[in-house]
Amino acid sequence: MSAGASRDGMRWAAAASRLTDTGAAAAEAADALAAALGEGPVDLVLAFFTAHHVASAEPLAQVLRERLRPGCLAGVSGHGVVTSEHEIEGEPAISLIAARLPGVTVAPFVLVREGWDEALGDQAAFARMAPGVAGAELVLVLGDPFSLELAGLFAACRRHAAGVRLVGGFASVAPRPGSDVLFLNDWVAAGGGVAVALSGALRADVVVSQGCRAIGPPLTVTRSEANVVAELDGRPALERVEEVLRELPEGEHEWLQRGLYVGLPVRPDAQGRGDYLIRAFLGGDRTRGLIALGDGVVTGQHVRLHVRDAGTAREDLQMLLLPQAFDTPARAALLFACSGRGRGLYGAADGDIGPLQAALGGGVPVAGMFCAGEIGPVGGRNFVHWHTASIAIIRPGAPPR
Repeated sequence: MSAGASRDGMRWAAAASRLTDTGAAAAEAADALAAALGEGPVDLVLAFFTAHHVASAEPLAQVLRERLRPGCLAGVSGHGVVTSEHEIEGEPAISLIAARLPGVTVAPFVLVREGWDEALGDQAAFARMAPGVAGAELVLVLGDPFSLELAGLFAACRRHAAGVRLVGGFASVAPRPGSDVLFLNDWVAAGGGVAVALSGALRADVVVSQGCRAIGPPLTVTRSEANVVAELDGRPALERVEEVLRELPEGEHEWLQRGLYVGLPVRPDAQGRGDYLIRAFLGGDRTRGLIALGDGVVTGQHVRLHVRDAGTAREDLQMLLLPQAFDTPARAALLFACSGRGRGLYGAADGDIGPLQAALGGGVPVAGMFCAGEIGPVGGRNFVHWHTASIAIIRPGAPPR
């Protein structure tokens, strides 16, 4: 259990439980939070829990409401959870984080499928569908990967709330519909999504670590349709990709063991890390020379091949977190990591929470989950990612004038 507070009144605390009985686990973690927060209102509670507790999600939420009486309660299930000290995968666990937020407006809402076309064209409709998002410092988004489509929300935010940052992830208990559960206050469902907009006297730094290294030169898409590329640099796309791979220095071929990725530039002068949106290389058709990517591209666009490994992922995360050592002490952090990270990537637990706590000086309340898709901004726009770590680091901030 960890907690952080100061004279500004903002106070965060995190707690976790590995008890197998859902009610007992929720009570243990909730009581630890209550003790750490002390007297006063609880404005926000976020709950992350593993598959073992999905069937009892409704009583879990009820225990949290009764013991903490939060102004806003949101929760989601995942393959694993993140606590202040550890990453717990494939075992019964609940991870909670709670906050007292004077001067902060907490605006929760359920994300719906319909109505985003109207919201895109009408600011009042957007305000009804996404209350509190316009002018928010941070918007937390939790969703079910099989029933929540975020393209409409992303587009409407670009139109009516330019610059707002969305951070979160998709539930990840199992690769089939109906396996996960979300809740927001009294609402509990096996699909859809929820969001919480935070504005006022807080400041959030957002780090999205895609953990990839560019290889070879930039390549120009000279013929394509949607996510299928026929030509790169005026030559059959698969042939050009294979040529780039053959020309790699001998010691770099081992990077390909974890697969090949493609970086789509998020700014015209893209050169290094953070300049590319990383998407999967889905495969090639040798007969026709085509390649398929995990996102659409257009003719004339430049792309660049990328690779990922544990060393690259760790180095990328540490580099992006480096400025945190020169900032004021963080009060809390939320960590949303891909289910493909953790032990599967690093070969050991705590591969992301360790560097995060080291960068923040240790002892910072943290909670989060392993996701089936992470949400975070790159190049000033919000995207759904895979294989990333999307992190929000919270500090007090002056209220808007």
